[in-house]
Amino acid sequence: MLKVNLKTHRKRLLAETAGQKLFVLLSIETEKIFEERGKLFISFVLDTSGSMKETVNDKSKIEIVIESLKKIFESNILKDEDEISIVTFDDEARVVLPFTEAKERDKIFSSFELIKTGTVGTNLGTGMQLALELLKEKNGIKKMVVLTDGNVFDMDLVEKILDELVFSNISVISVGVGDEWNEDLLCRISDRTLGKPLHLCDNETNSMYSNGISVSKLPYVFLNELGHVTQEVITNLELLIELKEGFSLERITKIFPVQYEIMTESQPYLLGNLEARRKNVYLLEFDVPSMPVSKVEVARIEMFYQISNSNTREKVDPMEISIEFTKDQLLAVQTDQEVMDWVQQRNIEKIVNQAINHALKSPEEAEKILALARSLTIKLRNDDLTALIDKAIEEIRVKKYIGSNIAKTLKIGTKTQLLDHSKEDVPTDDDIRKATGR
Repeated sequence: MLKVNLKTHRKRLLAETAGQKLFVLLSIETEKIFEERGKLFISFVLDTSGSMKETVNDKSKIEIVIESLKKIFESNILKDEDEISIVTFDDEARVVLPFTEAKERDKIFSSFELIKTGTVGTNLGTGMQLALELLKEKNGIKKMVVLTDGNVFDMDLVEKILDELVFSNISVISVGVGDEWNEDLLCRISDRTLGKPLHLCDNETNSMYSNGISVSKLPYVFLNELGHVTQEVITNLELLIELKEGFSLERITKIFPVQYEIMTESQPYLLGNLEARRKNVYLLEFDVPSMPVSKVEVARIEMFYQISNSNTREKVDPMEISIEFTKDQLLAVQTDQEVMDWVQQRNIEKIVNQAINHALKSPEEAEKILALARSLTIKLRNDDLTALIDKAIEEIRVKKYIGSNIAKTLKIGTKTQLLDHSKEDVPTDDDIRKATGR
């Protein structure tokens, strides 16, 4: 079974008042019975364009990629029956290694010798399409790891592939190296597929300056991310929401352990996979109509999921979201601090993106917005993001803009944060609205 908890940001809203919001925290944890995961299929989609010949610490970027792949098998993080494939792309895509069980190390290590840098093309979509065809034939936990250091030539094809990745429950870990790649595209890939974006600096100087991670650390990045993947024991988590008349669902955001928006165009809403013994937190935002004094059921929710090592489809007992409407303003303003902390956590990504967009035309305004984001991150356990915002503020003051490496690392960093509920004096929702114009 899953441990599911619902909590609203307020127990009461003002009666006969239009335009109010209701935030609902949905937290989900797995029981110990689900600790054994199913078979894992990972397809690595690797950029082999000419720029991957560039060196970092006396090694080319492609050599670091190969070293990273070797570390995965030396670590024994995969089960013998898990399978990997390798697809490379430049101006065209090719299968270097079809799906092969992890225990066949000689065959896998021999394939690394076939990974060669090619031309200047960066046809990521072609590479992803080839990997998708390989993954579609498999039944289990399916992942794609994409790595590129350049701008994508076939962006339209990438967009077309995303729907099929979502439908096939294939999440994508997107790794961008350096400052030439399109961070908006890679973030979109990870958001749509419920994956994770990562930014690696292409040299040690940039990593120290921007508080980013150097590509030389890629072996450890791969091990860390695959460590999480190997803990996934619940797959195909789906949410159904039956709304009462007048109420509407505005958005669903996953806010822990990685932040991304859930597509809400149609039901069921796809929530992705769950790791063993790790809380997953979602935030549901509802628009609330004017209501008389009463206690009202806002929505009824149901969830379905699959246990990764079986074909069994399970169901969570239906749950109700209710709210009381009152004319007592003192009662209506009382909020649940935990829920509001997560609401503010969700807002950081938007605040930071607005600051980056303001930086060129209005550096002073961008600095004010970043200062607000910084005060929010102080209450988070991700000290690196606070330090990164400090770097961005410093750069704005000196150069009157935010450099590409810092901007990329900052955007990615807003998606991977932890909350610390112990600190006080964080900005209110009104402060956030004033700073962001909302």
